[in-house]
Amino acid sequence: MPLINSLRVRVGVPSDNSTLDANITLAKDAAFALMGNYCDRFFPKVVGSVEKFTHFTGMDLSLKRYPIESVASIVDAEGKTFTDYHIQSETGTIKLDSAWAFHQVTVTFTGGYSEDALPSDLLVAFYSVFDQEYAAIAGTGSSASGQISSVTLADVGTIRYNTDSAEGAFGEGSFLPSKAKSILEGYKRYKC
Repeated sequence: MPLINSLRVRVGVPSDNSTLDANITLAKDAAFALMGNYCDRFFPKVVGSVEKFTHFTGMDLSLKRYPIESVASIVDAEGKTFTDYHIQSETGTIKLDSAWAFHQVTVTFTGGYSEDALPSDLLVAFYSVFDQEYAAIAGTGSSASGQISSVTLADVGTIRYNTDSAEGAFGEGSFLPSKAKSILEGYKRYKC
């Protein structure tokens, strides 16, 4: 079932009812953005994605959108095309066959996960974050992380947030449910 249809059912409307699609799409995009921010990468598949590396030295290009499906081109600032490289799809790494120093390298490629073919564990993490974001957008619940649970206004003042994060209200990943964070640990970006 396409992701949008399963999200419609998830929020309580038939899979062919598009009346809540604006809120569903907003929550879906927010969920992917939060997940991507936590993992320092992009998850949704894009054909013709472009990443630029400035003052590049070395043999490895670490893309932020992966898995890599295909590479259309790797070009330096002078227009030289690279043809000698190997792709490590699952880590988003392109290994050049020789080390060079360049002012700029531009990679055009297709990469990321198709929304309708997310790995099952990533889908569980996505649903967890989506549910939180949809509740916040639609105003249907109080479970979204970061909501204020209490305020004390004596002399200094204290604000306590509802959060399941050990890092505090504004720490890394504090706006992600703990289930999603534990799954996403395995999806954090590999850096060269």
